[in-house]
Amino acid sequence: MRKLKSETVSECPCEYALRYLGGAWKILIVAHLVRGKIRRHAELKRSLRGITAKMLTQQLREMEHDGLIERTVYAEVPPKVEYKLTPLGETLLPVLEAMYAWGAKTRTARAQLGNTDTGGAKSQGPGAPSRTGYRNLSLNRGRW
Repeated sequence: MRKLKSETVSECPCEYALRYLGGAWKILIVAHLVRGKIRRHAELKRSLRGITAKMLTQQLREMEHDGLIERTVYAEVPPKVEYKLTPLGETLLPVLEAMYAWGAKTRTARAQLGNTDTGGAKSQGPGAPSRTGYRNLSLNRGRW
């Protein structure tokens, strides 16, 4: 992730938000933790197809440092660690809903135009699972 300089008075609010959400997987991690869900590392790794254990750990550490998620360690053998969103992390739900709505609307519009260009990403073809498995996810139905 690109490290941004310290906050300045003239800093754009979008740049400020990207300080917290700029990682490649952070939005999807938040999506898996919305509505009070508690997940373990292995559950998140299984859900986020394509992410390495190292990358997931790095993203989770950054998010914990930024106050977006809470990490709970249980004194067991083997160690048990769970992650959940903090109240600050929960404030990202409207952002996720807006991104979901934009993505669904744009995908539908592009499909109607017969445009299969994905903006630089390789097209996987119709019906193929997306990188993260969220092709048919609906926020309104609480299926995160």
